[in-house]
Amino acid sequence: MESKEMSSKAVVAHAVIAPLPCHGHILPALSLARILATKGLYITFVLSQHRITGPRSAASHISSLENSLPASFRLIAISDPLPSPDLVCGVDEGLDSVVTEIERSQLMQQPFERLMDELMAADAFPGAPVCILSDAWLSWTQETADKFHILRYVFYPSQPRVLAPLFYLRVLQAQGRLPLKASPAPDDVEACDEELLVRVPNMPPLRNLDCHGGLLETFTESIRNPFISIWMAVHKAAGVLINSFYELDTLPIDALRNPTLNPSNLDILTVGPLHSSATFVYSASEATEGRNVVSQEEKQCLQWLDSQSASSVLYISFGTISLPSLVQIHAIALGLEASEQSFLWMLRPPAGIVCPLEEFDVCTILPDGFLSRIQKRGLIILNWAPQKLILSHPSTGAFFTHCGWNSTLESICMGVPTVAFPQFADQRMNCDLLVKQLKVGVEPHRRDDDFLESAEVERVTRLMLTSKEGIEMRSRAKQCSTAAVKAVAKGGSSDRNLEAFVIKMKQLASKDL
Repeated sequence: MESKEMSSKAVVAHAVIAPLPCHGHILPALSLARILATKGLYITFVLSQHRITGPRSAASHISSLENSLPASFRLIAISDPLPSPDLVCGVDEGLDSVVTEIERSQLMQQPFERLMDELMAADAFPGAPVCILSDAWLSWTQETADKFHILRYVFYPSQPRVLAPLFYLRVLQAQGRLPLKASPAPDDVEACDEELLVRVPNMPPLRNLDCHGGLLETFTESIRNPFISIWMAVHKAAGVLINSFYELDTLPIDALRNPTLNPSNLDILTVGPLHSSATFVYSASEATEGRNVVSQEEKQCLQWLDSQSASSVLYISFGTISLPSLVQIHAIALGLEASEQSFLWMLRPPAGIVCPLEEFDVCTILPDGFLSRIQKRGLIILNWAPQKLILSHPSTGAFFTHCGWNSTLESICMGVPTVAFPQFADQRMNCDLLVKQLKVGVEPHRRDDDFLESAEVERVTRLMLTSKEGIEMRSRAKQCSTAAVKAVAKGGSSDRNLEAFVIKMKQLASKDL
C-alpha cells in the first residue's frame, strides 16, 4: 500500500510494526498501528507475502479500514520463505496452523533485515526507524534492532495474567520446574500439590494447567524449548505494549512492573482495548468502523438481529483456530434447538473438510432437519461474521465463545456476558477472568473426555438469556464496558500510555537529527 504524500521537512518518528502472521495477532497489531499513526508516528507495517496476497490475506481487512487509515501508514510485504500450508475453506485451521506460522515466521529474519537495511538508508523516506515494535514470537527482531542500534518493543496481544508467568520463566527454569507437570489438578488451588502450582510473586497462585500450554510437559521439546527461548528474550527489549487496560488487570500489571518479575525495568504499557470506543455502542447508521458500506454478511446479520427482541440472542463463535469435531457440532446444535432460544452461530467446518467455501453445504455438518426446525429462531453464518457489529447490537444477550483474547476483550468492551468454552493457550486464564473474577460469564460442565453434551448447552443457554443470574451478569458486563470506554478516552489510562510512547519515539527521532 502506497503512503500518501507527507512533508519531508517535518521531523518524523518512524516505527516498524511486525506481527506474528496469524489472524488473531495481525488484527490487534493493525489496530495499534492505526492508532499510533493517528497520534503522529509514521508506521511501516510488515507482513509476509502470503498474508497479503494469499487466500487468507489481511489485505481485505486493511482495505476495509482504508478510509480510516492516516497518511502515515504503509503496508510492506516481505518474501515468503515457504509455500502456504493447506487451507480449509480459505482460513486458518486448528492449532497446527499456528505452529506452522510460528515456524514460518522464524524464516522471515533475513528478508526483514534486508528491508530494514533499505529503511535505515540515509535518503530513505520518511527517515530511519527509531523502533521495531514486534510480536513476542518474533524474538529474532531483537537481533535486528541491536544490529541497527534502535529500540525493540514487544507487542503482546493477550492479557497480562498470562504474561506474568512468562516473565517468571527464568526463575522457574533455575528451580528446575520446566516443563511444568500437566497432571489434573482440583479447581481449588488450596487443594493442589505444590508441584502443580506456579507461585508468581505478587500474584495469586496459578495451577500449572492455567499457565500457557507451551510450558507444559504435554508439548514436545521441539516446540517447548523454542517457546521458552522466545519468552526469555523479551527481557532484552525496551518494553511491552499490552492489549488490555489497567483497570481490568491492575494486579498482574503491578506485578509485571515489580523488579522481582521485571529486573530489566522494561516499560509495561497497557494500550487496549485497541479499537475506538465508538464501536462499543451499536449504531445502525454506521454499523462498521471506518466505512459506510456493509458486506452481504453484515446486511444479513443486521436484518435478522433487528427482528429479534432486546438481549434475546445467543451469539456463538469459536474464533479462527478452534475447530469443534463433527460430533461436538451436532451436540451444540441439538442443545441450542432444545433451549428454544434465539441464536446466531458463526459456524466453521470441522477439521478435515477441504473444499472451496462457495461449494460447502452447511447441512452436511448439522443434524438432519435442523435448519428447517429452527426456522427464524436461528441464523447460521458460515465461516465469518461481523463480530463487533453482532456484540454491540441490542438484541445480543450473551456470547458463547472459545475465550480467545480478542473475543474476550470484545465481549468486555461491548458489555456482553459469556458462555466460556476455552480450548488451549491463554484461553483457560481468559475464562477464569470472565467467570471467576469479573463474574460476567458461566463455564459449562464438560465430561472427563472434554466433550460438551447437548443438555448442558441447553442449560447454559437458558441461564444466560432467561434467568435472573443472566440479567445480573449483563449488568456487571455493562460496568466493565464503561471502564473500557474510560481507558481509551482522552486522558484515560491506555490513552496516556499511548501518548507517552509516541512522545518517546518523537524524542528519539529528534536526537537522530
